[in-house]
Amino acid sequence: MKKWNRILPVVFIVFLLTGCGKTTIEMTTIAIQKDGKIEHTLVEDFDGGSVDALRNMMSEKAAAYNNSNPGGGVAVDTVEADEGVVRVVMTYPDAVSFDGFMNMDVVEVDPALRAPFFYGTVEEAFMQGFDLEIELQGVEGEKTLQGKDDILSMGKNKIIIYDNEMNLGAPVQISVQDKPLYISDNVTVAGKNLVEISETDELAYILLEG
Repeated sequence: MKKWNRILPVVFIVFLLTGCGKTTIEMTTIAIQKDGKIEHTLVEDFDGGSVDALRNMMSEKAAAYNNSNPGGGVAVDTVEADEGVVRVVMTYPDAVSFDGFMNMDVVEVDPALRAPFFYGTVEEAFMQGFDLEIELQGVEGEKTLQGKDDILSMGKNKIIIYDNEMNLGAPVQISVQDKPLYISDNVTVAGKNLVEISETDELAYILLEG
């Protein structure tokens, strides 16, 4: 079910959207570091609002999340605006914190609006209840993985599962340390260890080499 009315975070969208499209100079990117930390760069049109107000707001939201989640470690690194575009760079200690922060507003409204982000092993994804009865295409001629049994045969491999409603449906790139081996049909390879997820109301899956 489409949930285009989801807000992420709710007050953030007031500053980011101009109401006339999603064109940006650079694409929003989620970069997963070798140690599992995540750097999230949000790039959006900016309507000339106060950068200081945006920075303060995001810092307050990060502090609120960290206070409610001991060891949360969410940090606002950069908030900059230039030529009608705003770039917000945030870092998270792990995928759990990223998922939690990005969903903190919507789950208060309706937990069903949660747009998940998962990064861990295939076995862990299965244990957390993610649907693995899917088809994944090989990136470089590898055989297609058909369904849960095929995917669970690679249970120790890392996998990313992402609901792009977290980015309000706009395309997003994900940078990884390990080579993508298999991807769902809403994912394309955009560069070395870089994939792009298109506008979709289906979960995106990226199964990695390591």
